[in-house]
Amino acid sequence: MTREFISKNSSTITGIFESMPMVRIFDKGRIIYSQGDKAEYFYYLKKGRVKIFITSESGTEKTLSVIESGSILGEAAFFDGRERMSSAKAVIRSELVTVNRNVLTDIIRHNPQTAFELLRMQAETIRILSSQIDSIAFLSARNRLCTYLYETAVQTGSNIIYATHEEIGSMIGATRVTVSKLVNSLVQEGILRTGYRKIEIVELQNLL
Repeated sequence: MTREFISKNSSTITGIFESMPMVRIFDKGRIIYSQGDKAEYFYYLKKGRVKIFITSESGTEKTLSVIESGSILGEAAFFDGRERMSSAKAVIRSELVTVNRNVLTDIIRHNPQTAFELLRMQAETIRILSSQIDSIAFLSARNRLCTYLYETAVQTGSNIIYATHEEIGSMIGATRVTVSKLVNSLVQEGILRTGYRKIEIVELQNLL
């Protein structure tokens, strides 16, 4: 399973993409790219929130991640030249910078270090995927939830996670009801606070 995004980029890459003029607006609910598409671009999420998900042949949808501004998405298929293995949809109105091969080549030509930074972020994504697989295989539902919340907070640099209980359940291999019960328990323990479509981590280390 491949998750087509890289999150929380270095300041160099962030600065380059933030200054680029090729910005597209995606209203809430609009598909950015679809599973099976040919990848002519990857995207930098300048502002907003995007859900990455896969869809089975029966139409069942599984959320892989909900990502925040300052992230790159859709790069996996762009780099390997294969069909996209996931889809992306705007959770709220979002601004994305589109990057094609000519643009990326020009960026690397003028800023060679960005190539190494992209490779580093690819390695980080693979590490996160491996951790998620280990979590689903060997940890309890509570530990899977805590691991997901901790790693997402570290990855995004924020103690607030914007996702529904159903989306989190899809990502950690648990039902919505199970996630709700676990979140409520962690709230009672003072580890979490909740709001509309968001979970706030009171103290990150308490999740470990």
